[in-house]
Amino acid sequence: MTAASPAPRPQAQRPDQHSSPKQGTRLLGVDLARFVAIFGMFVIHFGAPFCTGPVEIALAQASSGRSTALFTFLAGVSLAMLTGRGTPLTGSALRDARTRVAVRAVLLVLVGLALAKATEATGFLLTVIIPFYGLYFLLALPFLGMGPRGTGISAAALIVIGPQLSFLLRGMLAGDGPLAIAAGALNAVDPGRLVAGLGLLDLALVGFYPAMTYLALVLAGIGVGRLDLRSRRIRRQLGVGGVLLAAVAYASSGLLALLVGPLPDVLTEGTVPLEHPVLLLADRSHSGSSFELLGALGVAVAVLVLCLELADRFERPLLPLIKAGTMALTLYALHALVMAWQIVTGGWPMSGVPETLDELASMGQAASWVPDLPSFPADGHRPEGVVGLVNTYMAELFLVFSLVFATGWKRFFRRGPLEGAVSSAVSWCTDSLRLTRS
Repeated sequence: MTAASPAPRPQAQRPDQHSSPKQGTRLLGVDLARFVAIFGMFVIHFGAPFCTGPVEIALAQASSGRSTALFTFLAGVSLAMLTGRGTPLTGSALRDARTRVAVRAVLLVLVGLALAKATEATGFLLTVIIPFYGLYFLLALPFLGMGPRGTGISAAALIVIGPQLSFLLRGMLAGDGPLAIAAGALNAVDPGRLVAGLGLLDLALVGFYPAMTYLALVLAGIGVGRLDLRSRRIRRQLGVGGVLLAAVAYASSGLLALLVGPLPDVLTEGTVPLEHPVLLLADRSHSGSSFELLGALGVAVAVLVLCLELADRFERPLLPLIKAGTMALTLYALHALVMAWQIVTGGWPMSGVPETLDELASMGQAASWVPDLPSFPADGHRPEGVVGLVNTYMAELFLVFSLVFATGWKRFFRRGPLEGAVSSAVSWCTDSLRLTRS
């Protein structure tokens, strides 16, 4: 999920008079934005490092949902970079690129399912997003030859239609009609569902990050990635547009909530529950409503523009963060494994979690009425000594580890461990396919 070098231009072009002075082949600001996204996930799962009280709460609220949206949006930007940047590939070059993306998508699904299985102790506290990414990539294949206008229109249409269509289809699956029967039959033989509880229907429609809604963010990222992100004029337009989009989306959702009356006071994380359709008007985190997608997309665009500017102006001091951003897939997998270890050892609540979750963890397995309950120790104990200390300061320790590890690794290797493994596998698979066809 790192940016690739752009394909050579067929002819030289006049430099944009508004462009940044840095004209390297890699946009470091994209890597910095990717680190911002992964940092937000650290905050959600480990707590905010080096701060407490109102600042920690504000960081958690700002990160919830928006980190996922930023991560997904940047996946689209990376796809644009892999397929020609401002000049979409055509002909055989596009076919080869689609093959590489398709192979990468399948590998991400496999890696994601393995990680989901390895971290199933986290229960409802963590839904591994990597296999969802794989499906996003597969569904994005028909759009890889489009320019910014086509992908932008497609993203807008999906934002408007996707959440509502998803709600209707999920309602049909919850019934006892033919569609529900077919879904049950599919789930019964779906390998992903059997192995890790994430089958095709989960990834596409009923899971935590269903492609029916989140694919819109990928397409928006492809559209933005097709623009000249080195141009300061385009950056200004994107920045202003992102802020306005977020403001309008959140304000519109708030106004509609006032018009329809108080929204249900229910704790929801994930797609809009079928018993509360009015929440389609809300902008709640991870709900996948049109308003949540629009607001999170606006924030993601604004964050990308800010990171592009910061990376251009302060590259050297930000280099550790940028290097960590190039290893987002590796760091995501490591943080998921660490979180699973924390839960089974009983140390997860020690780094600072909401009071309700702390109480739930202290109950251990006695809270059997909670669906998808994490594998807390049966007696709800907390570790002591070194293990207790590590868990207490996990937010700070994992952040420092991420920066130090990424900096050290990048001294010797071009890609992160998991990024390099996926890229090598993609190259091997595509070469094998090419030899088979020839």
